[in-house]
Amino acid sequence: MKTIKFNKFLLLALSLVVLNACVQDDDFDTPDLINANVVDFPDEQIMSISSILGSYYQEGTPVTFEFNTPRYMEGYVVSSDEGGNFYKQIVLQDAPENPTAAIVVQIDINPVFTRFEFGRKIFIKVNNLTVAEDNGVVQLGRLDGEDLNRIPSSLVNDHVFRSEEIATIVPKEVSIGQFSEALESQYIRLTNVQFRDDQIGMTFASESGDDFDGERVLESCVGSSVILSTSTFSDFKALPLPDNRGYVDGILTRDFFDDFYTIYLNSPEDINFDNPDPCPEPLLASNFNDATDNTTFNFEGWLNIAQEGSELWTEQVYQGNGYAEFTAFGTNESSNIGWLISPPMDLDAEDGEVLTFQTEHAYPDSGHDALKVYISTDFDGTAANVLNATWEELDFTSSLEVDFEEWFTWADSGAIDLSSYSGTGYIAFVYTGSDNSNLNTTIHVDNVFVVVQ
Repeated sequence: MKTIKFNKFLLLALSLVVLNACVQDDDFDTPDLINANVVDFPDEQIMSISSILGSYYQEGTPVTFEFNTPRYMEGYVVSSDEGGNFYKQIVLQDAPENPTAAIVVQIDINPVFTRFEFGRKIFIKVNNLTVAEDNGVVQLGRLDGEDLNRIPSSLVNDHVFRSEEIATIVPKEVSIGQFSEALESQYIRLTNVQFRDDQIGMTFASESGDDFDGERVLESCVGSSVILSTSTFSDFKALPLPDNRGYVDGILTRDFFDDFYTIYLNSPEDINFDNPDPCPEPLLASNFNDATDNTTFNFEGWLNIAQEGSELWTEQVYQGNGYAEFTAFGTNESSNIGWLISPPMDLDAEDGEVLTFQTEHAYPDSGHDALKVYISTDFDGTAANVLNATWEELDFTSSLEVDFEEWFTWADSGAIDLSSYSGTGYIAFVYTGSDNSNLNTTIHVDNVFVVVQ
């Protein structure tokens, strides 16, 4: 037995000598696993992200792609798990700048950024993959029963391919009021925002109540707000929130329960708060969140006047959000004109006043121009003298001008410059319609702010 062991040892030693003699260390070529699948594909095999999303929206149910020939979805990576805020997923959008569509791809590898880094153009072979909605966001993965699972690690090289292109991703500048399904999963920028005062000094996601995500409120200087979500597994969870104000770059998505829009960061470096001055106090701030469902509008300081017909503006609540509503539907009246007039504002106190608000309409098929917005600086604040005052019409973007797919998709008015006005100002929202099937559009108004920029 000892002789056999010795002979085996001698044979092993001789083998090592021979190998070392034949190949020097610097002659080894380490397999380039990262770049092994850098490819490109002919145009006829390419599918857009929009077409993938369209397949799901058209059916309304999960769609599994079963093509006879290979088909590849192309997109640019806008997520990064380097900071630990994303896990086993890639977020892709269809262009490095001004994208029109984006999607989440579930992938069972970790980390992802070492192979599919931010800005890299990649291709996803969609054959046998399924597009479906998960947690309110449309995603691509492998269907297992009724569950959408990740592409298994053993199949990643069969489905995910890198191009040679690494693009500079330019965040899409949007406002919180513009959030919609069409923007989901895109890399966006919010400007002129700050964290809520009572959260300054908190960490991103390591407070005692942070179970899975830390949820912090970002406020816009024009009065709207959004939740910034940070994973409790992220590398920067214990960092303090920055003070000041500025811009935030991140991916727009939905929370786990699909209750609200939220922003996820790739890195805390995507926050640039370089303005030490807080948002100035608004001259007018009304979000109507204290509204009572289906009652006459009666917020302090606001005037609610029926010029023609008996219908008035009302308070309404939908999914916890209060707003003002006017509709001529069901009034049985040939003409309805209703005024909703704001409390007075001192337009001489500051310079650079800007009006913003949101509108939504409940009957897309009606579509008549039901709402106009005015400003007056000679109105005396009494209902009897509304028609004796001078009212100047203001231009704004209405929800009637926005292509939306479902009700309660709010349209941002845009920033309306009031800096040329002086004295005491009033804003009026005026509805015109009747209980005629073509003139009974329901109009909603919310988040009325006049701020100084």
